[in-house]
Amino acid sequence: MGAFANSFRLVKESFEVLKKDKEMLWFPILSGIAAVLAFFTFFIPFVLRILFESLTSVNIAPHVRSFSGLEYFFIFLYYLGNYFIIIFFNTGLITCAHMRLNGKDPKFSDGFKNALRNIGKVFIWAVIAATVGMVLRALEGRLKKIGSILVALLGMAWTLLTFFVIPVMVFENISVFESIKKSGKLFRKTWGENVIGQFSMGLFFGLLFVMGLLVLVFSFLSGSGTVVGLTFGAVVIFWVLLGIISSTLNGIFIAALYQYANTGKVPEAFSQELVKGSFRPKIKPGII
Repeated sequence: MGAFANSFRLVKESFEVLKKDKEMLWFPILSGIAAVLAFFTFFIPFVLRILFESLTSVNIAPHVRSFSGLEYFFIFLYYLGNYFIIIFFNTGLITCAHMRLNGKDPKFSDGFKNALRNIGKVFIWAVIAATVGMVLRALEGRLKKIGSILVALLGMAWTLLTFFVIPVMVFENISVFESIKKSGKLFRKTWGENVIGQFSMGLFFGLLFVMGLLVLVFSFLSGSGTVVGLTFGAVVIFWVLLGIISSTLNGIFIAALYQYANTGKVPEAFSQELVKGSFRPKIKPGII
């Protein structure tokens, strides 16, 4: 309950920042639209090709078919496209959030232009992130249960190491590889090496997601197809709005955490204990 209360406070304080610059919502909206377009551009033709080949082949059964090198390349391109979209629009969002937290009045164009100015770095970071993502997925598929746990730990470590890559590479004007090193250094200096998230907005938005799911389940009990259809449409819209708002608020909080990690000062819009206590040690002293 304490973690949920902190999650609610975090959402509330981040939302107060968002209310001053509602145009920041456009970044996750455009990111979502671009991701859908990328899906139809890369993934749908890829799946259709596999289905067509499976239906016309007499020697290879669909369930034992393995991907060719060219197909793995297209999968990588799809990964790369999605990472590029996410990183590009996150760059714009974090730029605007950083400006607001430092007393400026950002416009959507400020964030978008800064993302364009750093598009080379965004692309390089997208290539690295996509490569690591594919490697972790491949390891997870090959190493069974124990391997999945190991991959999950590696993924968590990678996430913490690169937590501040976007703000570092954008605001400190250094290369992507130097940004990765600086990101890890900032995180370790501020919260240590053996840490875990103490609370997050995910707790609050996760509860809202479940509430929408429950409403959908109850609509099936009505026995009315019209009720189910209308409820399904309303719940989907509700989930989309949740995704947009949560992504925006998360970008704002990352900007706040970066400012604290880099300067040691908590932005005025956020509570000291929320920012400083976002992460805690995994293992308490004296306990093995």
